[in-house]
Amino acid sequence: MSTATITQAQGKGLRHQFADSLGKIRAFAIELYVAHGGWFAHDAKRAGQQSRSQLLAMAAAAESHSPALSAELRNFASK
Repeated sequence: MSTATITQAQGKGLRHQFADSLGKIRAFAIELYVAHGGWFAHDAKRAGQQSRSQLLAMAAAAESHSPALSAELRNFASK
């Protein structure tokens, strides 16, 4: 009779930490590039407009059952 035990790491491994760090560095670099008028500036503005319209659509959908949530969503869209 044999018994096998598989132990798995409960936390994030080193590769996950590197991936998270590189993702944060990449996001920072893109923001810096956009701030100086890089190629991504137009795309970032368009994405911001799309997210605002999505927030306003969600606010309209939530108006009937949750007015407070609707007000919060409109507040976020205004920023």
